[in-house]
Amino acid sequence: MKQRRLVLVLQALVLATSLSAQAPQAPAIILDDPAPLLGLGLAEAWSRFGPPQKVLAIRGEAPWQDDVVFSYPSGYALSWSGDRLWQIHFTPGYPGSIYGIFLGDGTDKLVSTLGTPYFSSETSLVFRLAWKGFPVRLRAILAGGKVTDLYVYRADF
Repeated sequence: MKQRRLVLVLQALVLATSLSAQAPQAPAIILDDPAPLLGLGLAEAWSRFGPPQKVLAIRGEAPWQDDVVFSYPSGYALSWSGDRLWQIHFTPGYPGSIYGIFLGDGTDKLVSTLGTPYFSSETSLVFRLAWKGFPVRLRAILAGGKVTDLYVYRADF
């Protein structure tokens, strides 16, 4: 079933690529609160972000965790569950903030801004963003006490 969904997403990408001359350019910075983007369909995401720089297949620990990922040049990537956006990954080079947190900020700023983590380990902190209408999480990947990557995702996908 998951493999069929990946095929459908890739077919949609091929069709959309043929229309890419009309597509918008990807914004360099997206919303400081990207949670409203979660759950977008392919067509709406394409109209907002335009064609990705790269399309990747990311293998999960289990087959149902496989994702198709659209990667954009300014440091973010969109992960798909079927035809719905379920996760946004912010990588080094992303110039904006997410909930007031910039990549490179220290863990002290992360905790003072977002509160007590829902989960913590040596290499990551996970926060529940309880004020959203659906379960949203923010995972901060840490190295040397600094935020290196951020993931905003729907916990119900």
